[in-house]
Amino acid sequence: MNKSIKVVLVMSILILTEFLATELSRINNQKESANVISTINKEMKKVFNDALITAEVLKEVVVLSEDSSISLEAFNKLSRTLLFSYSNVDSLLYLPQGVVTLVYPYDENKRAIGHNVLQDQSRRLGAEQSINCRKNTVIGPVKLVQNGKQAFILRKAITNESGFIGFSSSIIYLETILNSLESILEDKNISNYSIVGFDPDNRNFHEKVISSKGHIDCDVDISIVTIFNTNWQVSISQGDSGLLARAAIFSTLFITLLLIMSPVKFFNQYRRSEKQRFDLQNEAYTDFLTGLLNRRGLENRFYALKEQEVSGSIAVFDIDLFKAINDTYGHEIGDVVLVQFALLCGAKTELNFTLSRTGGEEFVLLMPGVKSSEAMLFCEELRQEVAATPILINDLKIEITVSIGVAHFDSADGIRTALAEADEALYKAKQSGRNRVYVKA
Repeated sequence: MNKSIKVVLVMSILILTEFLATELSRINNQKESANVISTINKEMKKVFNDALITAEVLKEVVVLSEDSSISLEAFNKLSRTLLFSYSNVDSLLYLPQGVVTLVYPYDENKRAIGHNVLQDQSRRLGAEQSINCRKNTVIGPVKLVQNGKQAFILRKAITNESGFIGFSSSIIYLETILNSLESILEDKNISNYSIVGFDPDNRNFHEKVISSKGHIDCDVDISIVTIFNTNWQVSISQGDSGLLARAAIFSTLFITLLLIMSPVKFFNQYRRSEKQRFDLQNEAYTDFLTGLLNRRGLENRFYALKEQEVSGSIAVFDIDLFKAINDTYGHEIGDVVLVQFALLCGAKTELNFTLSRTGGEEFVLLMPGVKSSEAMLFCEELRQEVAATPILINDLKIEITVSIGVAHFDSADGIRTALAEADEALYKAKQSGRNRVYVKA
């Protein structure tokens, strides 16, 4: 190897090292972000489930009352119980026709009494969304009119046959969840992040920031925390894999290059021989027309299942009156019908099922772990799908049906017996008029 080639190889390794280090950093940060998002989702759902339950209970009490309302005494008693049981909720409000009327606790929320959220331009869109969409939406952080605190509001629109009654609102202060959020991020060693909440009434991005720290640059992972029907945007700046990682990658690549240069010729020869062996084996087990397993391939699958203690079902399909298709349109069209039938069946079968063409217009479907009744339902749905899906070939529209026989096996040793029983069931399906599924009793 001359000097210029060595220089090129070293430069290539250096470039590859930088690329791999960058990719490693990106992948690690994506995994880290996904882990953080998952943890935040779990913790926030615990918190906001309290808000959902309290608002829902107040809503139901109002709806079930005789006059679709609630007295001050009953509201205070209910709120006291709910806030004691669901400690993440800081306040509970009742807003008949959108006007704050009852609040708990009273002292810290009394200034909100008389506030009409449907007329307040800073609350109207969020309130109308609760009415029109009838979804659980968490709005915030917003500045509360009653005490100026930053908080999240979960509103439930209260309606009956007569129409809109009002809202039940649960309030969670930002400070209630901030420690939990920042603790999660600190535990995950996240030092550059931003979490932005949801408020349709506020176009100021910065006022919707729940928490932020450090510096958010252009190389950032943006993820979504979903709380009910509300999305929070979480931005996390990527870290760098560092000099140590680059040194490790460079050393690994260099040693690997030394190890593979001498046996590369042998490896290529081995790879070619393995490919030839695989191609020959695949050809032996595969139906040349449809690409499905042939009878030998199906037998091989039977053998593989013998090593497992598995029960299941097996079905034999036969396209009805296929000979008439060949006689009418020719064998080339018949082959296309077989291919499209195989594609249709293959698209509907489960991943652990084995579909094979065992000859002519006959197909076998092996369904491990499937009860006879379930196999019957699956095959019936497939039969209906085949009957409803014409085969389109150029200007031809060929409608086909399929008869299916189904049998069950209790162990892998009984598959061949079940196959024979499925054949008998197929015969009975044919004798009974075709285009039907028959299960061996």
